[in-house]
Amino acid sequence: MLWNSIGSLYYSACQWLITVAVARLSSTYGAAGVLAVAMSVSNIFSQIGLFRIRSYQVSDIHEKVSARQYVGFRIVTIALGLIITLIYMCFTCSRDSYIAISLYLVFRAGDVFIDVLHGVDQQHQRMDYCGISMIIRATLFLVAFIIGLGYFDSLEISLFGMVIATYPVIIYDYEISSRFTDVRPSFNLSTSKHLFLSCLPAVVGMSLCSVVVTYSRQFLGECYGSSSLGIYATVCTPIVIIQACASYVYAPLLGSFAERFEAKDASGFFRLVFTVALSMFALFAVCAGVFVFFGKDLLRMVFGGTISRYDYLIYAGLFSSAFTALVAFLSDLLISIRDMSGCFIGNTIGCLVSFPLSWVLIPQTGLNGASYVVIISYFVTCTILLGFLYRSIRKSTADTQDD
Repeated sequence: MLWNSIGSLYYSACQWLITVAVARLSSTYGAAGVLAVAMSVSNIFSQIGLFRIRSYQVSDIHEKVSARQYVGFRIVTIALGLIITLIYMCFTCSRDSYIAISLYLVFRAGDVFIDVLHGVDQQHQRMDYCGISMIIRATLFLVAFIIGLGYFDSLEISLFGMVIATYPVIIYDYEISSRFTDVRPSFNLSTSKHLFLSCLPAVVGMSLCSVVVTYSRQFLGECYGSSSLGIYATVCTPIVIIQACASYVYAPLLGSFAERFEAKDASGFFRLVFTVALSMFALFAVCAGVFVFFGKDLLRMVFGGTISRYDYLIYAGLFSSAFTALVAFLSDLLISIRDMSGCFIGNTIGCLVSFPLSWVLIPQTGLNGASYVVIISYFVTCTILLGFLYRSIRKSTADTQDD
């Protein structure tokens, strides 16, 4: 878990550093805006490509589905995600961003495939390999991005370099996972159908959940221009590191949640929920204190005086990041106890709320409007997800008493 946390934090930091590089090395903030759109659009792809299988996989404590079948199904979902996301790109994004978005999607496809191999590592209690892989990949893609931007002043060349630099690491992860079990892809129709139908409600819900962030940022860019979107993304992206750190707290424990639920241990389940929530709160409190007191100085040091004038965006960004992490935690909890419909309903309602909020808040409140949309939409989502979680645990306990 320690290796995984270090690797994940390093990987998140390097993802942030490419936003620093594009802001400092590019001649305008337009490239930062295009990169922000590419990252947001890729979130839709990753939801479909991942298909929430990692949470399902590591909570499959009896290994009812083989590693080969998980790997084969992941290849199918990656192809499906690319098709759907490219269609979305054609209808919602400007033509001059097509190449950058497509290249970033190819880069993320490698991440998504490696994730299922890391699920195998986690099932066999060897998340140290996950951390090592992330450290290697992050170092390579950061160096490639900086070289591409520094020498060619081209976002597209930089993104292409990220793809070329990191894809060979897939071989390393494949060889490691092969030590534990057979991970050659297996395309079993009945198993794929089972996984597809089981996870589909959660996948659709989480994909719609990611639309909250994606659409609010795209709408902000339409209202104020790509340069303003680039400024917003540059200021708020460092905060995403906190959000990523929150996932390191609970992700390794999803199997433990599933075991407690299967054992009908409601008190143990909620004690673990409380412990994780408290740890996440402490993490956000410490990091928020750093950003509140030193955020402007950090922005000035990293990005220069121009960006530091927008330090006021940090505060709403912190709350939006906190709610994003909480939605992810509650959604994965529901998946681990197989309440896919609850995950779907909660995230779908949050997405539907975000559209009118974007139309009203962003034109009225400026660049902070995107964060306000995320905060309110995800607050609604969290409330509904908590209700479904409580209902599922209560139902499980009631069934035990009846028996």
